[in-house]
Amino acid sequence: MTSNNQPARWRGIFTIPVTPFTEDAELDLDSLRSELDFCVEVGAAGIVHPVMASEFFTLTDDERRRMMPVVTRQVNGRIPVVIGVAATSIQGARTFARAARDAGADAVIAMPPYVTKFTPDDVLRCFETISDEAQLPVFVQNAGVASMNVATLLKLVREVEHVHYVKEEVAPAHHNISRLVEASEPRLWGVFGGGGAQNLIDELRRGGAGNMPAAQHTDVVSRIFDLWEAGDEDAARELHMRIMPAMQRERLAGVASGKEVLVRRGIIKCARTRGAGTPLDAHDQAELDILWPSLEALFTWKR
Repeated sequence: MTSNNQPARWRGIFTIPVTPFTEDAELDLDSLRSELDFCVEVGAAGIVHPVMASEFFTLTDDERRRMMPVVTRQVNGRIPVVIGVAATSIQGARTFARAARDAGADAVIAMPPYVTKFTPDDVLRCFETISDEAQLPVFVQNAGVASMNVATLLKLVREVEHVHYVKEEVAPAHHNISRLVEASEPRLWGVFGGGGAQNLIDELRRGGAGNMPAAQHTDVVSRIFDLWEAGDEDAARELHMRIMPAMQRERLAGVASGKEVLVRRGIIKCARTRGAGTPLDAHDQAELDILWPSLEALFTWKR
């Protein structure tokens, strides 16, 4: 808490652990615990799980509920934990929000239901339900599968009790971040970017509070943010440019690329996905081999 008895406004790199699987696509909770420790140890400002980069849409409801206390217990209060509660219905979101609260989450994050197109009134009702059930700060994730305009996002912030943050990743996300920040809405405590932090510097220039990227480069991306916060924009930009080729590999292949990096770093055991992203082929692996020495030189954490 801040000295004026208002909650602290979160900033920084709220990193998204992938969901590790075994070779037969079952949950690997030991690897998840290892990944969580890595994220905390290298400077993440918060943990966000499970969302898109965690393949949440491939997980069963039971798996999602099982992992919530695994995440909160492993992090153990070292940094905030934001639990993903998006669902295909308001009823599902309510159930996940209740489970997140019971598991000890510090906040929750959700998109509107993403299979059936909801009306604006139903979107509002969905976030009211999540807010009432969780009784925690709520991040609204604005993603392409259930996109909203800036006016709708601001309406949610203004009218739903615990909605205080936005993760903005609908193109043009950087312009939308500017519009949200420039609204100067006192109930909006922070706007975070997505897109694997590829546009991090521009987002910070526009007043963004941070970013929510997948976990494989958490040490590097956290350093970029810290350099920016310290006022060393030149060093932040230089490091961002050096990591950009690896970020572009993630843009091409998604979760599969991030998991391969985590395996090579010795953080998780297996790069298996449940079909999310584009499978890496021999050319992808060869390109990563070529990039690896320059990428490895940026890592501050090595097993």
